Amino acid sequence: MTVAAASSFYVEQVRKVTVLCFTTRSLNEQNYEIIADELLEFVTLVTAERPIRVVAELSSVHEIDDLGLAMLQAFNDSIDEAGGTLILCRVQATVLAAITKAGLRCEFDFRETRGEAMWSF
Repeated sequence: MTVAAASSFYVEQVRKVTVLCFTTRSLNEQNYEIIADELLEFVTLVTAERPIRVVAELSSVHEIDDLGLAMLQAFNDSIDEAGGTLILCRVQATVLAAITKAGLRCEFDFRETRGEAMWSF
């Protein structure tokens, strides 16, 4: 069930897991402000209830630059600081390569599929 939609993602609530599905092709300087604002609003809403269990599906994201990586890291940190868990799934090879090259691979929890991510809680 889709709970909410923003211009760069939509949100579903499945059991006690919030699934954020990106719909944008890139996380970069061109769309940074819009997506960062939407993610900030999402974090405010999702951290209001416990437990905070978030799966971010990145299958549509094929490009990411340094600002996109910083945004993804800030998103992860915000969920973590609120006592929650963020799992990334269906990450494209190009995005995973950028995350690895930036030395951020150990900062994130990755799962191959959405189902695997949801069942890991």
